[in-house]
Amino acid sequence: MAVDPNQPKPSLAKLLKHGVDPNALSFEDTGQRRTLLCLAIEEAVHLDDFSKVDLLLEAKADPSRRSETGVYPLQLAVKHSNVQLARKLLQAKADANQADEKLVSALHIATHQDSSRMIQLLLMHKANVNATDKVGQPPVFFASSREVTLALVEAQADILHLNKKGQSALHLAAHNGAYEAVVFLTDHEQMRDRHIIDLQDERGRTALHHAAARAHQRVVSRLMDVGANPRLKTNHGQTAMSLADAKDVDVAYYIYTRVTGGNQSTWREMMNNPIFLTMAAVLGVAFWLNRTLLWEFFWDLFALTTGLY
Repeated sequence: MAVDPNQPKPSLAKLLKHGVDPNALSFEDTGQRRTLLCLAIEEAVHLDDFSKVDLLLEAKADPSRRSETGVYPLQLAVKHSNVQLARKLLQAKADANQADEKLVSALHIATHQDSSRMIQLLLMHKANVNATDKVGQPPVFFASSREVTLALVEAQADILHLNKKGQSALHLAAHNGAYEAVVFLTDHEQMRDRHIIDLQDERGRTALHHAAARAHQRVVSRLMDVGANPRLKTNHGQTAMSLADAKDVDVAYYIYTRVTGGNQSTWREMMNNPIFLTMAAVLGVAFWLNRTLLWEFFWDLFALTTGLY
């Protein structure tokens, strides 16, 4: 008997009442099938209606079951920045420490989003503050605001941890231009050792190198204020000033004036200054292209001053 396409589809409540598995997967291609709970979460976010999520949880849908796409219900709720949904899932015993194939946890996602409310909720449900992703990075590596960084540090986040590239949370904060996080970290008693401020990663880059390469002048200023060494070189012989010069000449000039104290620099400093070298090259080319005219000018000037005509 053919099914009438115009016939109303049974509601989720009726399907569950008649024995449909609340942990069933969607009718999508193999490898793309999602749990009913994940589908309900997507709909809840779109319609601002949590009734289907509530029905599935009441029917004992597993809040920690992964879809074939690799997505977990809790991570989905966190990605949508929906604290109410995340709370429902955690109250239903969702695992706060589940991670995807890149070992990214819900706490990583919440930190990326700079969501202090979500972070506090996850920490209340025993989220591991020092769980690392595939690159060896805990959530604090991605903190951008003071509020979020403080919440993670108060939960015992290890700010001295190094990832697989030899980078600390300060390296990442500087690279991302996260000024508030940089200020918080450099104010922390564990970071007051100059050796830690100037710690070099596998490429020989310090936090100052990273900030300079991305032209984050406020971060550059803060790092130099707390004693970061602008003369250190990377494995490729680059200083913070030369890295900045490739991105923003104003930041390079700022570093230059900080290094020289705004006073006249030595020839050695000038010969290491990419701005000076660029100007010298431009002038050199200009003189070469106009050498005949310049020769005639100087000869006329000589003749005028000596009286030789």
